[in-house]
Amino acid sequence: MDISSFQRRTTWQARELHERVAPDRWCVTLSDLKFLKSSVESSIDSGAIKPPADGSDVFSSEDRLYGPSIYTVTEQHIKPVTALAGKMSWALMRNPNGLDCDLFISHAWQEGIFEFMSKVVHSWPRFMRHAWCCMLANPQHLDIAAMLQSPRHSPFAIALQASKVVLAVPNRHCSIYTRLWCAYEAYLAEEQDKIILIARASNRYNICQSMVKMASAAMVGVLLGWVVNFGHATVTFNLVFLCIATAAAAWSM
Repeated sequence: MDISSFQRRTTWQARELHERVAPDRWCVTLSDLKFLKSSVESSIDSGAIKPPADGSDVFSSEDRLYGPSIYTVTEQHIKPVTALAGKMSWALMRNPNGLDCDLFISHAWQEGIFEFMSKVVHSWPRFMRHAWCCMLANPQHLDIAAMLQSPRHSPFAIALQASKVVLAVPNRHCSIYTRLWCAYEAYLAEEQDKIILIARASNRYNICQSMVKMASAAMVGVLLGWVVNFGHATVTFNLVFLCIATAAAAWSM
């Protein structure tokens, strides 16, 4: 949680910062997200982020596939860090002058932080420099409710209008459109003819694993073919080889 490189502000200064910087500029970079992922990992390892006592988010400290939910990360990491910095949003803590909004990230908060990161990082559109993401853009310690009194003029709507692309991040728990704000964001995106992309994690590992299995099965097939053709195998051996080949093919699927 080292924030020594960021200027500490008072709550009044944080409020003034959010009034001075337009809501659509409360953005982060891809590097910011990677920094957040690393910070969360360190906080989990140190015990600063742990499963809530009420049992609302059960996760293993060893889990780097899904991890704690966005709700947990916000309560146990983002809020403490930004409180020390002066209670501005995490985005303006990192980029106090704001950044132009290229990408709007829509997500439901139920997803694990590593699930979210893997999908967003892998699906970040080329040539998009900055992204608006509510958990990082909105000042968690200030009066967010006051900012949302008029949905059409909320930070969400202003940022989405300024963006070029909307990136919807699905999760393993439920459709993100069971969350009212996500449904409203989808409505605005459609109304404004935004490009809408669905985020997904990289499947490179699964592809490589499948290729290894297929190569292994092919090698078994070549070897068995050589034995059958040149080894003068008996009918019994042929049946054994056929069973082995079938098992190898099934394993490669």
